[in-house]
Amino acid sequence: MKRFLSLILSLLMVLSVCSALAQDAATPTEVAYEPLPLSGPAPYAPIADAFGADGMSYDDGTLSIRIETDVAHGTNIYYVYVTLTDASQMRTAIAGSPKSKAKKPVLAMAEANNAVLAINGDYFGYHTEGMIVRGGEQLRFNPHWMRDTLIIDENGDFNFLTFPMYASYNTMKTAFDSFEGEVREAFAFGPALIIDGEKAEFNYKEKTSCGYPTPAQRLAFCQLDTLSYLIVATEGPEQDKAAGLSIPQLTELCLAKGAKQAYNLDGGSSVTIILGGQRINAPESKDRSVSDIIYFSTLRAQ
Repeated sequence: MKRFLSLILSLLMVLSVCSALAQDAATPTEVAYEPLPLSGPAPYAPIADAFGADGMSYDDGTLSIRIETDVAHGTNIYYVYVTLTDASQMRTAIAGSPKSKAKKPVLAMAEANNAVLAINGDYFGYHTEGMIVRGGEQLRFNPHWMRDTLIIDENGDFNFLTFPMYASYNTMKTAFDSFEGEVREAFAFGPALIIDGEKAEFNYKEKTSCGYPTPAQRLAFCQLDTLSYLIVATEGPEQDKAAGLSIPQLTELCLAKGAKQAYNLDGGSSVTIILGGQRINAPESKDRSVSDIIYFSTLRAQ
């Protein structure tokens, strides 16, 4: 009897080990990816077979992109959903020396930096105001109350610095210096459209560049959640004289898609979305040269 019980126990132990081994074999091994260096081009090129057959998506296990199109206010709208594995996958590049007026097409900068997806930035080379940081390096410090600042920190989270009319230089400098996180990127265009899930309230006459009530080609950069983002791009009079959105209309689109934070970037002919080396928005439009891009890259080596 004892020998029989011992045999049964031995068989149960063997079955338990085999079951555990089978379960381990069926469970995909999680790969630990190293964060990318902040400066310089992304080290890894896009994974060719990660692009969707329709050219409107990408998923390589570290970076997921999905593009949807719609029509609102008689205007073509592009919604670009981006999910990252690590905050270092959201990156920036500039056309030349930060003190120069150098410009390049978004496509050229995207290809030079191994971008999977790229959009135009705030075109900081066109103006002289603002607090500009790219890849952790401060390129300019000339704060102005008319330009809301978007700060992206080490976690990839959006933070805003907004100031009342005629705020002093010292007030703005203190706010920037007091920021508790790491300032990886800082943009000076604006205005901030949504802050902590609520529509931002401001007097548009106190903000520069946004053309608040005018139907125009627009670009909003939004954060949905941790390492989850949405880019909302619209067409405008450049494509159809009757097309274009005002800032309030753009804000409502972002709110409807669940944006927790949203920031207005350079619009008009600058609005460009490049995925896999192809222009997605307004494909018949001429590529405008700009001073900088925001782009997203893979963590995977080929």
